[in-house]
Amino acid sequence: MPVEITPYSVKTCRPDALRGEVVDPRIADVEALARWLDYAYELPGGFRFGFAGVIGLIPGIGDVFDALISLYIVLRAIQLRIPRIAVARMLVNVGIEAGAGAVPFVGDLFDIVFKANRRNYQLLRSHLAQPERQKSRDGAFLIVTLVVIILAIALPIVALAELLKHL
Repeated sequence: MPVEITPYSVKTCRPDALRGEVVDPRIADVEALARWLDYAYELPGGFRFGFAGVIGLIPGIGDVFDALISLYIVLRAIQLRIPRIAVARMLVNVGIEAGAGAVPFVGDLFDIVFKANRRNYQLLRSHLAQPERQKSRDGAFLIVTLVVIILAIALPIVALAELLKHL
C-alpha cells in the first residue's frame, strides 16, 4: 500500500490569526451599526472606537442624537421578539451611556469606553443563541442596577439627615 509523503506540514492558518465573526443574517444590520458606532477604528495599541464617541462631542445634542441612534438596536430586539427583560437591559445600557455622556469631556471618554451599542448587539446575539441562559443573566443585571440606583439615592439622603441631626 503506497504512503503519501509530504515535504512539509500545511497549516490552514496561523494560530494567532484573527477570524471573522459569523453574524446571524437577522441581525447583520445591528452588528454593522454597533461596529460603526463603537469599534470601527483602531488606535495604535489596540484601542477601538467609533462614531458614537465623536457624535457625543457635539455640545447639547450629541448625546441625545447618539441615544436615538442606539435605540434602533432596541427596536430590532423588539421586532425579533426578544424577552422584555432583555429589552429593559438594553434600555438601561443606552440610558447609562446617555446619562454619563452628558457630563462634559469625562462623559465623552466614558461613551468611548462603555460601548453600549456593542453590549446591546452581544445581548441580542446571546438571546438568539441561548435565550434561557441569557434571560437569567439579564434579571441579575437589572436587580443589581436597581440596588445601585436605590443606594445612590438613599445614601446621600440618610447622610444629609444624620448631618442635620447633629447641627
